[in-house]
Amino acid sequence: MPLRQDMETGRFEARAEDGTIHSVVEVTSYIQMVTFRGPAGWVPDGKSYRLDAGEAVEETADGGFRIAATGLALRRIG
Repeated sequence: MPLRQDMETGRFEARAEDGTIHSVVEVTSYIQMVTFRGPAGWVPDGKSYRLDAGEAVEETADGGFRIAATGLALRRIG
């Protein structure tokens, strides 16, 4: 079974539709690729987002984000 590891790879501020500012954390999941000779290295396997307080954040088709639990829309600042 391959090894997996999640790492924080980014952080940015986002403004919600109600005007509040939130800190969004980008997390990249890595999987360890293995060959017959042993470990070959870590390869990115996908990204996810969450608020710095831990709530899940979803990407939207229009390039924005949405807090999963509340549906509150977010837009990256800057």
